[in-house]
Amino acid sequence: MEGQDQATSLRRAEQAYERALTSGDPDDLPHALSVLRQALALTPLTHPAGVWCRLSLATVETYVFRTTMDLAVLGDAIARLTELTRVLPRGDAYHRAALVNLTGALADRYGFLAEPADLQGAHDAAKEALASRPHDAMLLGILCSLLHDMYRRTSDQAALDEAVETGERAVDYAPVSAPYRCAALANLGTARLSRHRLHAGGEQGGLADLEAAIVLLRQAIELLPPDTAEHISVRATLASAWRDRFTARGDLADLDRAIDSYRLVSRVQLAHRSADALTGLGNCLGMRARATGSARDLDEAVATWRTAAARPGPARMRFLAAAAAAVNQSEQGRLADAVDDYANAIGLLPLLAWRGLDRSTREELLALSSGLGPEAAASAIAAGRPEQAVELLEQGRSLLWGQLLDTRTDLTALREAHPAMASRLARLAADLDRPVEDPDERRRTADAWDLLIGQVRELDGFGLFLLPTPYGQLSRAAARGPVVIVNVSRFRCDALVVGPRGVRVVPLPDMTSEEVTRRATRCLSAADQLTRGVGSGVARQAVLACLEWMWDVCAKVVLDALGHTSSPDAAGGGWPRVWWSPTGPLTHLPLHAAGYHDPDDGPGSDSVPDRVMSSYTPSLRALVHAMRPAPATPGPGRLLVTAVPTAPPYAPTARPLPAAAAEAGLLEAGFAGTCTTLIGAEATRSSVLTAMRTHPYIHFACHGGQNLAEPSSNALYLYDGPLTLTDLIALDPEPARLAVLSACETALGGFALPDEAVHLGAAFHMIGYRQVVASLWSVNDGTAPAVALSVCENPGNAAEAVHRTTRLLRDRHPGDPMAWVPYLHIGA
Repeated sequence: MEGQDQATSLRRAEQAYERALTSGDPDDLPHALSVLRQALALTPLTHPAGVWCRLSLATVETYVFRTTMDLAVLGDAIARLTELTRVLPRGDAYHRAALVNLTGALADRYGFLAEPADLQGAHDAAKEALASRPHDAMLLGILCSLLHDMYRRTSDQAALDEAVETGERAVDYAPVSAPYRCAALANLGTARLSRHRLHAGGEQGGLADLEAAIVLLRQAIELLPPDTAEHISVRATLASAWRDRFTARGDLADLDRAIDSYRLVSRVQLAHRSADALTGLGNCLGMRARATGSARDLDEAVATWRTAAARPGPARMRFLAAAAAAVNQSEQGRLADAVDDYANAIGLLPLLAWRGLDRSTREELLALSSGLGPEAAASAIAAGRPEQAVELLEQGRSLLWGQLLDTRTDLTALREAHPAMASRLARLAADLDRPVEDPDERRRTADAWDLLIGQVRELDGFGLFLLPTPYGQLSRAAARGPVVIVNVSRFRCDALVVGPRGVRVVPLPDMTSEEVTRRATRCLSAADQLTRGVGSGVARQAVLACLEWMWDVCAKVVLDALGHTSSPDAAGGGWPRVWWSPTGPLTHLPLHAAGYHDPDDGPGSDSVPDRVMSSYTPSLRALVHAMRPAPATPGPGRLLVTAVPTAPPYAPTARPLPAAAAEAGLLEAGFAGTCTTLIGAEATRSSVLTAMRTHPYIHFACHGGQNLAEPSSNALYLYDGPLTLTDLIALDPEPARLAVLSACETALGGFALPDEAVHLGAAFHMIGYRQVVASLWSVNDGTAPAVALSVCENPGNAAEAVHRTTRLLRDRHPGDPMAWVPYLHIGA
């Protein structure tokens, strides 16, 4: 009886499979999926039809993904195909078929999530399949496409050249009548188009590659039946080639051709192409609006982008569409009209930087949004909505740290009402925080988290659980003093002063984003020269000039507006406190030190440290979190001092740090009985990480490794290996009070993601340390011990200690900004 059921199920599966692949009706796919799953349940892998059943099911699952964008279904297909490639013998026809199908499925997932592991996996599977049939034109065409994706990801010209060469082989080997010849032509055309874009404007910037691409793409279209996914995809690429030719030649007829092609593509409702095609149409309409001044074209472009952002498809494409709607209106002088589109784009950022992706991929994708948060805030300010400006900026920056805070959220209320659900959420949060090498495990955990969060929001009283924080809650950050968000955008610059009675907008008319970028670049270069001991006189003047400029265009304007017009020292009062929260390239500059400090300028109070005590916060939410009640700790708070005075064995080019040992000695002498010291070979990764769990106060005196291009690799150099930013994210130390980082550039984030605050100072702050003392630039060996000792003598008010000590150092070293400027305070 069981055998009859199995045979019947397999026959039904064969019929459903054939119909799903030949009918062209997407409604046949769900039926085939159901029938094949039933057949697989009755058919073990060892059965003669076992392999066919799994291959067929994976094929249908891949097609289902292309119509529904259901990542779970695609994941099932990839798991099934991966299993087959492992268990089937090499040389077996089914083994090669599994490799080919795995190539396509991984490429589909890469197109949706942009995770590098999927692209590399697809490339490796294609290469392995080609090893037994090197002249397989169909697979060579697929490999051409994968190599092209690798070029787009890495900008490696060698990958693009290999893509063109592989595509040419595919076209050469593909018979004229072969059904896959069209794909080979299209992939080669796409690669030639990218090579044109690579060389456009340079010495090799002729139109030969562009013209060849257009010819190849038109040939592919002629071979493809209309209204198929492949036809639509190629026509969309051809439309982008017409657009490129308009850019090169300025002939509006080419732009009209592009628009006509995109209109044709956008009429076909294919889930995996819809948002892409509509975005392309909007881009071309926007280009024509700029070229002709047509308000009608701009209105249609905006409407098209809005439609694209609402369609199912890759988060990247939807985000780019929403951002295009906002940015193009702003560039055409409609800044106030764009606020809702900015809000839409920022609302898509959690999908763009989904937790299921590894951190480096999330950072790479978030680079697409660089500057968008400040632009959104500028739009809301122009529309007269300052509180929304704060909310949008908050949602549009420090997103990765916000995800960490989500996993550290207080579950007390949920635990009291629904303890089982709170326990499940806590376990998932712990899994999300720890490093995971297996991307499938990471995606499963992220899916489970998203599902559980949705279930929590369905509970009475938890409808807003972990949704974007409204201004009413964000304003709690100003409980101890105003928070000054300095918003730097290309459209306008303002200070948003968050206080207990609302948001005050202080316009900064003399500040521009271009000038901030120029000043930051020059100042960082000068600070680097001072660190290396070259060009000292000119470099010092460059740093001092930057501090004076920041005072004139920003800090003085803000402090005057707050009523801080003189030094409390002169008035005999206490120091007022201000939290700075800069955006964009201003995050690389020391706002806390802005002012006139040159001795030749004479005495006065024309500087930030002479009027207020400064702290920083990466976001309002982070500051609210830092102000949370601290749990009681038994006995006196213990201090952990970690010092690595000699160059670590793995970093032989690093210079010795004799001041680190002296710094540790001062602290050990001052805190006898409550201090644990790990020096040199004792300061290993494992010993430091273990000790951090029981010491609320920690101090590091060592080298810091800073990579502005890849800030997640930033690290403190311990004796046996670096303690990286990624290592810190996995920690949840409690109690955690104060971290002092006496290492270089621990508060300097990356250039590509200035608003994400991807630096070590923020990392310590976000994992729980309420106060962090860090350095924006290189630390001074002669002054670092004074700052460290002052802070550790007053750990409950590190901000006051940093402020008092840096002012003293400035007065002792009036001509040397590097003696005091780099040190800053983060947190409560």
